[in-house]
Amino acid sequence: MRIQKDKVAHFIIGFSLSMLGVLFLPLVLLGFIFGFAKEFYDLSGRGKAEVNDVIATLIGAVIAMGIVVLV
Repeated sequence: MRIQKDKVAHFIIGFSLSMLGVLFLPLVLLGFIFGFAKEFYDLSGRGKAEVNDVIATLIGAVIAMGIVVLV
């Protein structure tokens, strides 16, 4: 199975934004907020909304959140 580059980008953004929680814990939520905000933006007709985009972003955010909590 081949993973689309778009989904990898969503994963990286979700992960990176949530990793900012290492600096200040509430920032761990940025990945989640971005994931939903981007899809709402796409739903407004300015892009192509996809459930898999949200899932990829949230997986990255969840993994980062786990790392932040362990650190």
